[in-house]
Amino acid sequence: MTKSMKKTETRKKTSRNLFERLDDSIVTVPFKVANKTFLAGLGLVVVTSREFGRKFEEYARDGEAVRKQLRKSFSEIRKDLKVVRKDIKEVRDDVREGFKKAA
Repeated sequence: MTKSMKKTETRKKTSRNLFERLDDSIVTVPFKVANKTFLAGLGLVVVTSREFGRKFEEYARDGEAVRKQLRKSFSEIRKDLKVVRKDIKEVRDDVREGFKKAA
């Protein structure tokens, strides 16, 4: 073995030992928390993607049903408004005729 290979092996052993020594120290706690948070985020993305894929069609059907109900309601409201407008025109014409007769 050459001298440089011995140094490399020694550094690797030392760095592993140093990491193992720091493993339970306060220095590594933020890194562990950040790593767990990252992994939890990835897990959340996977679960959300699966659930959204399953629920998407259901949500689309529900939305379509609501749209049909709203359109039906608006259609009925328009019909009612047409009747009310017609009644208002008749009352207005009656009032005008009354004023003409009084004048």
